[in-house]
Amino acid sequence: MDKIEYFLKSKDKALYNLKKAKKDNKLDEDIGEIIKLINSNKDYFTSSSCSGRIVVIELPNLGNKKEAKFLGKWHREINYSEIMEAIQLTNSGMIWLLAQSPILHVITKSYLLADKIVKIAISSGFKNSGFKSTTKNIIVEICSTERLDSPIGNNGLLFANNEHLNFLVDISNHIIKRSRKKLKIFEKNLIKNYNKV
Repeated sequence: MDKIEYFLKSKDKALYNLKKAKKDNKLDEDIGEIIKLINSNKDYFTSSSCSGRIVVIELPNLGNKKEAKFLGKWHREINYSEIMEAIQLTNSGMIWLLAQSPILHVITKSYLLADKIVKIAISSGFKNSGFKSTTKNIIVEICSTERLDSPIGNNGLLFANNEHLNFLVDISNHIIKRSRKKLKIFEKNLIKNYNKV
């Protein structure tokens, strides 16, 4: 199987999985139009995406993501009481509050095509965007610089006081707001450059 055949087969599989995710309500609304736009272009398809999220997780130890337990996850702005409710679910391990900007993985046929979409992403504010290749695919990662990773407790005990936790919630919400704005700019720039991509 040559690279083009592999690309087309991979795109069919990705679009099937996307359809299933939509049916199961697992697709973020804020990124839906962008995904549709990218997938409608014959030279690209999306393999994974997230519109940005705020997460409270419990880690048994630092770096052990495989055993991380999600206590709360939101693809929107949140309030202090939601964080407190999530923390009540903790048992043992470190408690972290994370705020993550959007991330999209796009597969394309060539480095030239990858370079074009990376330039659109960077001009839209996604400054950490770039691409890498595997044996058969060229993968573009579209992402931004804004994020928050803050330990807030351990073994059921909250170390952050109310004032500090409210401050972290404000920062997290700010990241989500900025993310929405960047996604809108990216969508407009994709439409504007659609025939050039």
